Amino acid sequence: MFNDPLSPARNVDLRQIVYEKIKEAIVDGIIPPGERLSEVDLADRIAVSRTPVREAIRQLAQTGLITLIPRRGAFVTLPTAKDASDLYDLRTALEVMAIEHACKNPPVEELEKFKERFSRFSDEGDPNLFLAEDRRFHALLRDSTGNRFLNLTLDNVADMIHLCRHYSIENVRLSATCQEHLEVIDALLARDCARAREAMRRHLENSKAALLNYISKHPEHAARIAAQEEEE
Repeated sequence: MFNDPLSPARNVDLRQIVYEKIKEAIVDGIIPPGERLSEVDLADRIAVSRTPVREAIRQLAQTGLITLIPRRGAFVTLPTAKDASDLYDLRTALEVMAIEHACKNPPVEELEKFKERFSRFSDEGDPNLFLAEDRRFHALLRDSTGNRFLNLTLDNVADMIHLCRHYSIENVRLSATCQEHLEVIDALLARDCARAREAMRRHLENSKAALLNYISKHPEHAARIAAQEEEE
């Protein structure tokens, strides 16, 4: 059973905790794209005053996860097809760079554990469990670069992409996607940088195609974006 990220905050660093809780709820799809955020509701659920909630919303708007619309309020961002395409293009360039670093000194023990876990996923598996594992895997590769600026940039890009992946993943064969991860892992363990780069590029291209396919087949997504833009 998953913990509720919007459970009451209990930490002296209240502003950061509130920020992380709201961010987690957005990225995990608990607060879905397009939903209006209520300071009062969020403050009640996290058991804090509205001040740290208001500050967290302002900070999250700077990352792109939240869109502020004058006279209407704050909404979880609804990425357009162009947004998704641009984000994946940027992510691919950065993750290929990250894999170059990871290949030089791969985190062997952690990669072996991911290899075992990805091998167990089937098409009937829980998509949300897979997405959580997917995020941890890509975070491991980013962390292994030792480049904090690359890490921070990729974290933000990955968060934006995950706004919609909770929906698009439902029509993706988990076994095929896990196989793509296994190809990346095998190349890294063999320290074959060229093969690792190509495997990562192919994996991200397939993920991009799945997300764009989802957006194209769900006109209500585009309609909600258009409705918001008319109000801005």
